[in-house]
Amino acid sequence: MAKNEFKAFATAVNANVTPQSEWETLPVTSTGFQSGKASSAQINKALRQSSFVASCVAQFIGDTLAQDMIDNGDRTSFLTALRQSVVNGSVPAGVPMPWPAAIPPVGWLKCNGASFDKTAYPLLARAYPSGVLPDLRGEFIRGWDDGRGVDAGRQILSYQSDEFRKHNHGCPVNGSTDLNYQNAAAGDSTSTDAWPNSLDSGGNETRPRNIAFNHIVRAA
Repeated sequence: MAKNEFKAFATAVNANVTPQSEWETLPVTSTGFQSGKASSAQINKALRQSSFVASCVAQFIGDTLAQDMIDNGDRTSFLTALRQSVVNGSVPAGVPMPWPAAIPPVGWLKCNGASFDKTAYPLLARAYPSGVLPDLRGEFIRGWDDGRGVDAGRQILSYQSDEFRKHNHGCPVNGSTDLNYQNAAAGDSTSTDAWPNSLDSGGNETRPRNIAFNHIVRAA
């Protein structure tokens, strides 16, 4: 687990903090502490609310990006990490996404079978430990069978070639009666004298209607 130096303050069950019902009635929630003395319970309440949120945000960033959250006052780096963690939390690194352009946005890579630097992209390496992206150019994605038995014997990221389901087409022809049954006895009026084949038709693959997108993955 990532290290988080942003600690929540006064979170114990019996911490010395002003009860919420009382806190909501105090003018200090809008005016702040004025002249005079504030009770330690009130100060602890204010510190706990702000530090609690800061600690949770930092923990979210650290867990999402798998990086330590250091309290070094670097606001720019913190904001950058926060933005990236929001993206990562929505779309984990390695999830293929259709992109409507040839060039992927910054921080994303094409699913073109290329190798990537696992040190530079540790989150992507979690999804693809081999350090090689799947090649989805011209390919459809199929759901993994996972024991259902519809597409048994497959492993995740395994390739499968195109195929027709097993079937046949028959067109028996008899010289006397034109069309007839395939299994009729030979030498009589019900025999099959020919078995013509249809002419080739179609293209070089079997496919559904589709629209071409560029499959990309978030790298970091």
